[in-house]
Amino acid sequence: MKGTMMKKIIAIMGFCFVLSSTAWAQENWQSVTDSDTVFREGYVQVVAESEAGQSRYKAKRAAQVVAQRDLLEALQGLTLTGSTSVADGMLESDQIKTSVQGFLKGAVKCGEKYYPDQKYAEVCMRVNIKGRGGMYETMLPLITGDAIVKEKKPVFQPTPVEVKQAVVATATAQATPEPAKVEAPSQLVNPYDGLIVDARGFQFRPALVNRILTEKEQVVFDPSKILNNVLVERGCGGFTTDDGKAKALLENWGSKNPLLIRCVDVANLTEAKISQDDAAAVYVNDQKTSLLAQARVVFILQ
Repeated sequence: MKGTMMKKIIAIMGFCFVLSSTAWAQENWQSVTDSDTVFREGYVQVVAESEAGQSRYKAKRAAQVVAQRDLLEALQGLTLTGSTSVADGMLESDQIKTSVQGFLKGAVKCGEKYYPDQKYAEVCMRVNIKGRGGMYETMLPLITGDAIVKEKKPVFQPTPVEVKQAVVATATAQATPEPAKVEAPSQLVNPYDGLIVDARGFQFRPALVNRILTEKEQVVFDPSKILNNVLVERGCGGFTTDDGKAKALLENWGSKNPLLIRCVDVANLTEAKISQDDAAAVYVNDQKTSLLAQARVVFILQ
């Protein structure tokens, strides 16, 4: 009986510890407004305070107004594509302006606290970039249309010779028996099902729309390649600064065998360029695994 009672006491103490730890975490909110961090984490978060000397209600309301203003400012600083920020897009397009303003209405509180000693409040507010109700979902028609990326480029289409060479190269790298006899993407035994683009060494910036191009300015990957529901959840892929985290992120997305490609150049800050041979490799493996449609793409930043 005593043993049972002791176990109950320990369980209750543990539960109380979890509650206190959660409360402590909620009282130490951190702002997430840096563009790179926002696209890595998938949300914008701000922490705002009211002026002191106010009632609980007025202080919380004032802090919320400041937070909403700070959210708009943070969103305006994000990159749409190239050197175009959200603020630039809002000035150029009424559609973008309306979408951003509508998106802000979905901001939610991630915490609030009133300090009775000094009579001021602190409020944490967040908007998601990815996921349901996020920025990608709100701006989906603009992202997949012509409102954001206005500079259209030809789609990469390898020649039959390039396809065959890429298939053989993939089969050889994957140690497929008699790789020289493998001539079509459908014949690949262990195709790559994810893509890691190493952009370290270049000034590459995460954005709402990132593209992968060939050296000849042909489009290998952009939002048009991604299924709409996947685009909403993952955007144009993931971003990290670590090889291991890149593989872990892809594994969470169902990739067991990612292809690592090194960027050869960057255009307009948000477009990673890869070699023609690597573009052909992406093409043939995508034919077998649909890695582009699933946005199983991760960019490694410096």
